[in-house]
Amino acid sequence: MNIVLAQVKDAPVIHRVMLRAFKEYEHATPPSSALSETVESIEQAIKEGEYAFIGYIDEQPVAMVRFTLSDQAIYLHSAEDSHLGRC
Repeated sequence: MNIVLAQVKDAPVIHRVMLRAFKEYEHATPPSSALSETVESIEQAIKEGEYAFIGYIDEQPVAMVRFTLSDQAIYLHSAEDSHLGRC
């Protein structure tokens, strides 16, 4: 797996992987807030200091994780769960 630090231009890729990952929670109570994210909201989050890694297998995006850093913690915003064991 090739893991890359995402840039603002990667927001559409992050969005696609995230929607695929959280689709199963569409009817959960409450539904995952990840499903209401847009490419624009992801772009804005990255511009405001959020980070993301995207994992690729055979040049296809298969995993992602979004996070912010603070002095004492890493806060995970979302992660594609079906490939985490391979990341």
